[in-house]
Amino acid sequence: MGLDENSQHVVTAARQRGVSPKEWVDLMDDAFRLAWRRLNVTNDVWVRTTTAAHARASQTLFQLAYDRGDIYRGTYSGWYCPNCNNYYTDEELVDGRCPEHPSLKPEWREEENYFFALSRYTEPLRQLVEDDPGFIQPATWRGEVLAAVRQGLRDFSVSRTVRGEPWGIPVPVDPSQAIYVWFDALTNYATGVGFPDEPDAFARYWPADVHVVGKNITRFHCLYWPAMLISAGLPVPRQVAVHGFLTLEGQRISKTTGNVVDPVDLVDEFGADPVRYYFLREVGFAQDGDFSRAKFVHRHNADLANDLGNLLSRTTAMAARYLGGDVPEPGGADARDFDLRRTAEAVGPSAEAALAEWDLPGALDAVWSLIRRANVYVEENEPWRLAKAGDRGRLAVVLGNLAESLRVPAIHLWPFIPDAADRIMAQLGRPPVGPGDLGRAIWGALPGGSHLVGGPALFPRIQSQEDRR
Repeated sequence: MGLDENSQHVVTAARQRGVSPKEWVDLMDDAFRLAWRRLNVTNDVWVRTTTAAHARASQTLFQLAYDRGDIYRGTYSGWYCPNCNNYYTDEELVDGRCPEHPSLKPEWREEENYFFALSRYTEPLRQLVEDDPGFIQPATWRGEVLAAVRQGLRDFSVSRTVRGEPWGIPVPVDPSQAIYVWFDALTNYATGVGFPDEPDAFARYWPADVHVVGKNITRFHCLYWPAMLISAGLPVPRQVAVHGFLTLEGQRISKTTGNVVDPVDLVDEFGADPVRYYFLREVGFAQDGDFSRAKFVHRHNADLANDLGNLLSRTTAMAARYLGGDVPEPGGADARDFDLRRTAEAVGPSAEAALAEWDLPGALDAVWSLIRRANVYVEENEPWRLAKAGDRGRLAVVLGNLAESLRVPAIHLWPFIPDAADRIMAQLGRPPVGPGDLGRAIWGALPGGSHLVGGPALFPRIQSQEDRR
């Protein structure tokens, strides 16, 4: 993870705020790090494209392509949008404006710079996309990329003339030019795993298993980047996963119109896990998704507070009240016990199949199938009646199965809602979830029972507008 900092847009933004480009990107670095930290999103490497290591990587890749004859000097003219750092033809503009930023009218630019001979790689790129159906996911984007290849690929600019205050990475063969932001930005994937300074690390981690990108930059990741790598004699990524955009209350998110929501503010109000859960459960990866406060509250209360939180609180409370907190390992010979176990055993394969297709809501729904079944299991067995009748043997079996019906989902849920997953495990008397624990997410993987300790509500209900009326 990290920041792409070398665009001309950075210089413009810094100038508008009366600070240097370096001061501006440092402020942005703090803001992005804060957002990821508050969302409980971690990373192994944080890449900033203004570092010396990244400059060496970009210049090395540029030089390799130049030495191969794939970079040449020429003159470019076209409509340039500074926000997306891209040139557009007349046909690509929408009513004379950038198709990605409707509030902006691109500026006409004509200058001498360096080009990458993308057209030379038309056939290798066509074969890459056609021969490997899994290279671009979801498949809908594969068709669009192939259509672009068949329409004919144009060479693209890989440098810009340095004007005024120097900003960007100098072209190694011509310091009067800076490497154009896309050629430099894409190289950050290689920088992050050791190119070119750490060949052993790079050999271990490259090619990447997957790049996860927004739908507006498929051209750069599915065509430009593979061609650049092929030119440099390096392997291409194994997959590019393309996600949609977000809207806010059904409207396009736009800083210009003020239709924005700050993720840090959401976390401050609701906590990281509910925010993570909403976007991962409510928004399909392949399609555009919408953030609505009303939908957020409904999803939180229905899924997190009622289904999951209530199941945990009922189970721990009954275990403490009737069995002193001690429950046996899962078991039982009743048809209801077998059905609960079958549901649990189906979670792993179903979630794995969904994740292979980048269906994050589907993976969560697979986990929720067990949570829903466990709630039904409570009503089927009525532990309170078993306690009243003195059927301590059956009561212990039911509560042991319910504890296991919480442990198994907690492990599967750890990548999605990590803090809640660990709190569930703590209330079940189990150690926190960690990397490599997926093998424990099977029924009865930890025999010997548990001592349930209970705790505060996992997800207290959020009062909706209807509740306040």
